[in-house]
Amino acid sequence: MKLNDFIENVKNKSESFGFCFESQPRKPKNAVWRKNIHPEKEADFRKGAYFGLVNADEEPTGAYSDFSLVIFPNAECSHFVIALGVGSLGFNKDFNVATLPWLRRSFSRLRDDKYAGNQFFKVDFSDIESPSAILNHMDGVEDLREVMSKYSTVLPACQIVEVEKYSEDEVYDIVWQWLATYAAFREVGNNKAQKAEIRKNLPNQKDLDDYSEDAIYKQLIKERFIILQGAPGTGKTWTANKIAEQHFSGSEGKTFFEQFHAETTYSDFVYGIRPKTDGTVLSYEEHYGILIDAIDFAASGKPTLLIIDEINRANLSSVLGPVFYLFEKNAGERSNYIKIGDKKITKLPDNLYVIATMNTADRSLAVVDFALRRRFYWITLRPHAIESKNGQHFMIDEFERFSELFSRYASSEELNLQPGQSYFIAESAEGWNQRLRYELVPLMKEYFNEGYLKNAISEFSDYVYAKLGIDLYE
Repeated sequence: MKLNDFIENVKNKSESFGFCFESQPRKPKNAVWRKNIHPEKEADFRKGAYFGLVNADEEPTGAYSDFSLVIFPNAECSHFVIALGVGSLGFNKDFNVATLPWLRRSFSRLRDDKYAGNQFFKVDFSDIESPSAILNHMDGVEDLREVMSKYSTVLPACQIVEVEKYSEDEVYDIVWQWLATYAAFREVGNNKAQKAEIRKNLPNQKDLDDYSEDAIYKQLIKERFIILQGAPGTGKTWTANKIAEQHFSGSEGKTFFEQFHAETTYSDFVYGIRPKTDGTVLSYEEHYGILIDAIDFAASGKPTLLIIDEINRANLSSVLGPVFYLFEKNAGERSNYIKIGDKKITKLPDNLYVIATMNTADRSLAVVDFALRRRFYWITLRPHAIESKNGQHFMIDEFERFSELFSRYASSEELNLQPGQSYFIAESAEGWNQRLRYELVPLMKEYFNEGYLKNAISEFSDYVYAKLGIDLYE
């Protein structure tokens, strides 16, 4: 790869995305093209030769401020570092956007296992004082070490590209993804063709989770005790019931279902003594809960599933009591038994499986201790697009609007509050408006009143007014 060709191709691609370096009729200047490279001065490459794009209101040379997309090549162009950088003058107009989770999430989509060890992303993109981790990974690219030592504090996101490891097309694919992500951030693209070109080159949003019932069932068989956690509407209970229907019903086995709540006790779930009256005579009888029913059925040898819905709603230490000791999938027979009524139990049957569900928007999550987390395999169900079926419509545009709102403003913890896909199923546009007004608006207002997503209030209020013609706050 020849350096001059590389530079020219990047500039041309930038223009195809909608970056404009000279004001034209109906096409204002929206970026400055920088080329601080002198091929005849090899020493310059070790000091910081670079090319790329900076803000439109910056000078063509000299120190600049705010975010830029820059490429630091070595003299032979055998490798380079591509980065979202902050000018040496620091922040001028971009500080607020630097603090939004959305910016980091946008560039984090560039993460790829194929390039693991060569990609580096700071946790805080407004941090221009801490050095990037790239400094620990400069073996093989020593001629750029001095450059990275100089600039690493102002590179929130960067990637080392060793040209010889990839085909030329692959190298350009990497660069175009970075460039398209920067273009989307700067909101360039004045026409459909430019916007389509940006979208075509944006990295796919990677979802490492497989939400299918088959995938979760395989994990259940392997792990035995799993917890499906997620925001309201992500299909936790629906998924558990679907797995029960497909694999633990009829001749295939049996499913037991229990929903926990604040008043659930050990005597409800496991074992207790209950009063019994017969006329005027008061007596007491043993009561075995649904856990023991499931254990007894499992003795038949058939696959047995116990679903515990909303497991975090109850006081788990009180409800599980000594039975908690048995939830160890690989413990085998215990030397000590648990006495439950007239039963002595040293282990849970190998053919007994447990699916528990947990709402991540529920503040009672605080009661979940580390011992429970260690004993269960945790699967997070995230809001995701689904297909329309059975006369119902999945409101994809509305779902994406909510997803964008949370992506832009939600902290990592607040992402657990994003309403799931089931909220966006409706028979018609009018049905959706009803769901928005009477389900989603109260939910979002509750979040806002609790202090969550504060920066999203105005944007959500405008959205609700545009859709329903009502003020969120009067």
